[in-house]
Amino acid sequence: MTKRMCPGVAPALLRGLAAVALAMAAWAWHLPAQAGAPKVQSAAPAPAAPSAESGRAGPPAPSFGVMVHYLPDKQSAGELARFDAEALADSLAEMRASYLILTLGQNNGQYIAPNAALETLCPRSARNRAPRDLPLAIGRALQRRDIALILYLPFRAPQADPYLMECLGDVSEQLPPPPRFIAAWSAVIRDWSDHYGPLATGWWFDGVYNTTGMTADDWGKLCAAARSGASNRWLAFNAGEGQARFSLKSAPCQNLMAGEYLQPTARLVSPPSELRLHVLTPLGTHWGRPSTARFSAAQLRGWIGDATAAGGMLTLDLPLDNNFHFLPAHVALVRSATAPRP
Repeated sequence: MTKRMCPGVAPALLRGLAAVALAMAAWAWHLPAQAGAPKVQSAAPAPAAPSAESGRAGPPAPSFGVMVHYLPDKQSAGELARFDAEALADSLAEMRASYLILTLGQNNGQYIAPNAALETLCPRSARNRAPRDLPLAIGRALQRRDIALILYLPFRAPQADPYLMECLGDVSEQLPPPPRFIAAWSAVIRDWSDHYGPLATGWWFDGVYNTTGMTADDWGKLCAAARSGASNRWLAFNAGEGQARFSLKSAPCQNLMAGEYLQPTARLVSPPSELRLHVLTPLGTHWGRPSTARFSAAQLRGWIGDATAAGGMLTLDLPLDNNFHFLPAHVALVRSATAPRP
């Protein structure tokens, strides 16, 4: 789907200095059930425990969550100021979601949070970014409601931003990532990982299309960066959409299926894997696009029960309107599907 505490001055300065050093080196949870995804057979075996290669198993497994594609462009980044984080968290609690996957940014190069490492490596990246740290505001609002936060970020540099592509040392995401880029991007990921700390219970990396030639040291940098600040995070690396790819293990430290499944089948049997079962699908016709729901409350309720029984996670991608609110019809539908049975 290539689509996405306040530290003091001293920590920020230290992160900035660390980013410079890395740049120079580069150059030489308990939660309710999840909806909208393919049905999981109740008889499916629980996922095997992660191997030593996978590292940590992740926090307590949730079962239902929501993904939000909030991707402002450079002209609308100032609107972050009017984004109501408390209202978003209230709606998620109303739908009984146990986690939120939130886009930090995507391929246009616009991010919704500061990053000292990125702004040291690529100073112009801060030019159009609003000063508000929206993920921090949302994360704290979620924390007060016992809802977890998982961060979304592309695995590669913003493919539509030539400046960031050049200064981060990346090439097309269809080609293997250069070592210089791996070092730079690991510094960026680490900065956000440390900044959000335990508030971020996972990472969902998109566009993991070509990892040919990546060494154990390359993966070590990226995986260590993703775990920095909270060592037991859920880590998903998305190799692409569909039945053949949603469950692939694309990184040594991965412990969660990426799960992208635009057209889920009527039933889904969890494939044998050491990864935690996860299926991610939009409730509407496409990612982040306001439209009528594709599923009924009865469908969602059945899938939620199956996911819970299988020890897996189901995520619904829900769009926001122009005021950054979920569509009322979607909220009502999901709330009905997650309601406790009498």
